[in-house]
Amino acid sequence: MEHDRDRDFEQFTFQGKAYRRYKKDRESPRGTIEILDQEGAGERSIPGFPSIRRVYRLKQGIRRLFGNSPFHAEEKLDGYNVRIFLHDGRLPAASRGGFLCPFTTEWAEIWGEDCNLHRFFRDYPDHVLCGEVVGDNPYNRQRDPELSAGAHFFVFEIAAPDGQFLRPADRYRLVEEYDLPAVPNLGEFHVRRIDALYELLRDLNERGREGVVLKDRRGKRRLKFVTPTSDLQDIRDALAIGFDMASGYFFNRYMRAVIFVRELGLDEAEYARHIGQAFLDGVPGSHEFSEASEQYRIYVRERRTWEALYERLQSHVLLKEDNVVPGSAFGRDMLRVDFRRVFQRSSHRYRLMLGGYLHAD
Repeated sequence: MEHDRDRDFEQFTFQGKAYRRYKKDRESPRGTIEILDQEGAGERSIPGFPSIRRVYRLKQGIRRLFGNSPFHAEEKLDGYNVRIFLHDGRLPAASRGGFLCPFTTEWAEIWGEDCNLHRFFRDYPDHVLCGEVVGDNPYNRQRDPELSAGAHFFVFEIAAPDGQFLRPADRYRLVEEYDLPAVPNLGEFHVRRIDALYELLRDLNERGREGVVLKDRRGKRRLKFVTPTSDLQDIRDALAIGFDMASGYFFNRYMRAVIFVRELGLDEAEYARHIGQAFLDGVPGSHEFSEASEQYRIYVRERRTWEALYERLQSHVLLKEDNVVPGSAFGRDMLRVDFRRVFQRSSHRYRLMLGGYLHAD
């Protein structure tokens, strides 16, 4: 790996191919990838995925961003962001940060076979499929219980060769034409139809879904809005590793949940109980605590895929492998890998707190 604190990029080799990931927003967003040829010159650039801002008060946010113009609503799925593209006959998959991921790249070939990605790229070889990976994966342990074993990919943007996203209507047409897996399209709305959008969000919240992403007809302006069910699940799951989290993580989610409850007219007494229960359930008990960790299960075709992923993740957080055993996903014989991400700061702090050690506030 080539790395220099003064540079905007890091250089890596992935499956024999050199590439650079750009670490900062410049002409293109952070996470932009530049594929290099044998001489080290740029061969192809894959723009990073731009951040989508959240909104706390939905009606006011819609007025500020869309004014009186109509907008599309798409379901926001709870996974991780990837970009898949065709290069040298293969389907590399890039993470949001600009890393070519061995796990997601292996699964991209499965989706290519089973979910028509190969068919799409035969006709649109210079386009990029941007989407969410959900299910059993190494980056987000909150999985949709309705999904079968394995990782699942859902398109939410298609980038043209110039890096610009297609208009939503054009993307919907291509997704239907090629029968690609895609995030649910929930319809078109208008600020004058805000009650219909509120009703949709109440239903998503009741069903434990994450929320929505709203986009104008050109696909240029976007915002995301999440449900209190999702925010409280985040709080509950993250408290055990809370000393390794950013200081605003919990407060922001608490505030979003409260404002959502009030704007959509949900039962405040009921949600007072839900909020309190999330905090109570999230803090580990002294009788069961051994370490602050997150448990993951993934499926891979080859042991070397797990080894390459382990090497990549181990540079950021302590990993502990629990099991590598035969498994099955997507109708294929695979390896099932169970592992933990261990958060050492939270582990140490909770051991002191639950062990009765004295400390100063």
